[in-house]
Amino acid sequence: MSTYNFEVRTPTHVMVTEGIDLPDSTAARIEAAKRIGELLRVHAGEIWLDQDWQMDVTDERGLILYVIVVSALMSPATAASHKPG
Repeated sequence: MSTYNFEVRTPTHVMVTEGIDLPDSTAARIEAAKRIGELLRVHAGEIWLDQDWQMDVTDERGLILYVIVVSALMSPATAASHKPG
């Protein structure tokens, strides 16, 4: 077992890194996908505020193994309907 760390960053803040023991890097990659999916489920409205989220998966030495980037953009068609005024 090795310890893998999961850190989520947005333009406005960094969420605390959490370490978890997993059997290998494949398990860490799968765990990252599950965690980002859960964050999107729980905080679905916030992705539209920050627009860019990034999850880094690192090993015990701090080496980045995997990165998941989530971006939310409005098309010109929908952005026009959200203009103030």
